[in-house]
Amino acid sequence: MTNRELFHATMLGQNGGDLLHFEQGFGVPHKKWRLQGLPAHVDATGNRLGEMETLNDHFNVTGFLGPARCAVNEFRYPPCECSFYKDEGDRITYVNGIGNTIMELSPKAKEGRDDGSNVGGLLHEIDFAIKCRRDYEAVRESFIGNIEARHNEAAVIPQAAALNSQQDFPLHVFVHGPFAFLRALLGTENAMLAPYDDPEWVRMMLRDHLDTMKAVVASLAQHVRYDQSFVWEDCCGRSGPFMSPSVFDESMAWWYREWKDFTKSIGIPWVTLDTDGDPSPLVTRWYENGIDCMLPWEVNAVDMLKFAEAFPKYRMFGGIYKHMFEPCSPTQVGRFNTRDTREAIDQELKRVVEPMRKRGYYFPSLDHGAHYAVNYPDYKYYSEKLLDYGKANRVTRTFKKN
Repeated sequence: MTNRELFHATMLGQNGGDLLHFEQGFGVPHKKWRLQGLPAHVDATGNRLGEMETLNDHFNVTGFLGPARCAVNEFRYPPCECSFYKDEGDRITYVNGIGNTIMELSPKAKEGRDDGSNVGGLLHEIDFAIKCRRDYEAVRESFIGNIEARHNEAAVIPQAAALNSQQDFPLHVFVHGPFAFLRALLGTENAMLAPYDDPEWVRMMLRDHLDTMKAVVASLAQHVRYDQSFVWEDCCGRSGPFMSPSVFDESMAWWYREWKDFTKSIGIPWVTLDTDGDPSPLVTRWYENGIDCMLPWEVNAVDMLKFAEAFPKYRMFGGIYKHMFEPCSPTQVGRFNTRDTREAIDQELKRVVEPMRKRGYYFPSLDHGAHYAVNYPDYKYYSEKLLDYGKANRVTRTFKKN
């Protein structure tokens, strides 16, 4: 089977012992990896279709293809003009397209770091343009309509034929989940309080978002044959979700049910949800309300294997401890029966992948992307070691070597 075929076979529980190795991304130190043996011809900066071999191709691991991530404006259109108002050398403060005030590392500071493509630039949200119902209602028209203008046609639709024909990456359309949408508008604290303070306003915002995204995705799906919808939610910390089960039932569950019904109606068969931390109180609710698969099951926060045993047909992605690459770290001593990285990898794959392969409905993956502390030879060993557990990925494209 091709990777796309194996993706669907796994979701259906029809993959036998074949496993599709899937990673969220590579936030790795590119300069160090070059010195450690990463060939010069490999493009370490992304996973986009093209003539260059990427990290995904090099390790024979599928992932989330860049152009099919659906470059959609889910918020204000036209967006607020991004305006810089403070440059402190290593940090810049600016107003983003939603109207929120953000601080982050300056481009110059990022250039001097070798932390990988998505490390070292985390945002600090200082202020939010929308704090109450009145603020939202004043700009509500910018959150609805403008359907054709909300997706970047230059990035997706002209590549539709190439996207649809390639078989190395399952295609997905990306949307914010209800809590992630509220968090982006209001900030985490206000997103937690709003369902208590003004539930009707919350439903208004989520209805606007859902209806707008339905229209946008329906437009895109006329051109791109998506394999799944990817819902980015990130509403859990290490101690649990940022909303109670009752708030989920009253304010969020309807959103998931409608989204699942909609995607299925336009030919997108699966909905996958991404949330970090410990989702335990909400896991069954997500699956019962339309989510088909969850990731990344962070080992420091939740025991994926317990849920896998209790719910043998829940589809799962992740659960392999990303810090197995650093067993000598003070925070990891005692977790493994070794301080040798290769032995730690062996132990973790035996702990997770061996039983999950027998169970089925599982995609082996780190409990987040490969991070800056990972060495190239160790990731290569891990990727190749998965062959012993039934890894059946196939790269079908050809690449230039220069």
